[in-house]
Amino acid sequence: MNTDVTIAIDAGGTFLKAGVLRGGHLLPQLYVKKSSLSNGSAYEIAANLADVIQKLAAAYIAHMKLLNSNIDNAASYPKFHIGFAFPGPFEYETGVSRIQGLNKYDQLYEHNLKTLLRQKLITLAAERSAPIWMTRLAAADICFGNDAVMFALGVSRLFPKDRLICLTLGTGLGSAFVENRSMVSGKWNIPDSGMLYAEQYKGDTVDDLFGSRGILALADSLDARREGEDVYHLAIEARRGNSSAVQVWKLYGQRLGDMLRPYVAAFRPSCLILGGQIADTQDLFGGTLLEALLPERISLHVEKQMQEHVFHGISQLVNST
Repeated sequence: MNTDVTIAIDAGGTFLKAGVLRGGHLLPQLYVKKSSLSNGSAYEIAANLADVIQKLAAAYIAHMKLLNSNIDNAASYPKFHIGFAFPGPFEYETGVSRIQGLNKYDQLYEHNLKTLLRQKLITLAAERSAPIWMTRLAAADICFGNDAVMFALGVSRLFPKDRLICLTLGTGLGSAFVENRSMVSGKWNIPDSGMLYAEQYKGDTVDDLFGSRGILALADSLDARREGEDVYHLAIEARRGNSSAVQVWKLYGQRLGDMLRPYVAAFRPSCLILGGQIADTQDLFGGTLLEALLPERISLHVEKQMQEHVFHGISQLVNST
């Protein structure tokens, strides 16, 4: 059992999704999904995260004891690592949250989440009923990374020698540029942050234009949806042949390609990889996206196992620090 174990947590605004990796291999039977309580106090958020960490560590120890009933001593317990995919704005190196006004994790603003978690884990380890391995868990290193970057790091293990642009299409647009399994920033026309969300396109930010918010605004400008309909309904209507809905997706792809073209021209990636719920509608906008990139040519790839890639990205993050 004595090996490095990563507890990986994807901290969404609605749910926490967490898994365990041993030696870089995901253990699919060890998985937790629960409410993120992201509108709670800073203490409640940290306590909830610590509870997930403790439960997964306990599940891992129990799982390994089933495989080898003779393993039950402190020397055989693993070295734990704890890693998070966390939304921004966030100071990922220090653990200080800068999230404000996003209706998620607002009460963490200017709190050091790493410190809060460490304190909570130490408190749990000090309880009389705490198992021996809790002391080791309380001393685990704690790392944070951007959720889109964790997705990109995870995907990069499938393309270890390639240059990639990875996009996560959800409420907004997450992005990362990858070369040889490492993030790229500050060169080849790539922003210093390595991300596109704050960049401008035709007077608006990329984040506002190319996630679900932007798609719905585009649909409204074309009178292409009824009140209460969302991106999911727009996709259904387009696949049914509704001309207005079809036009929304074609325009979305054209604008996304137009925005990406200068980055593709400078960075020259071999592949554009899409993840997130909106990526499932690639059949509706992929054609116009690739046309808008011309004369630049690039392969387009949709990754459906986003959660698995995020977990692997977290594992790569914590084992490289």
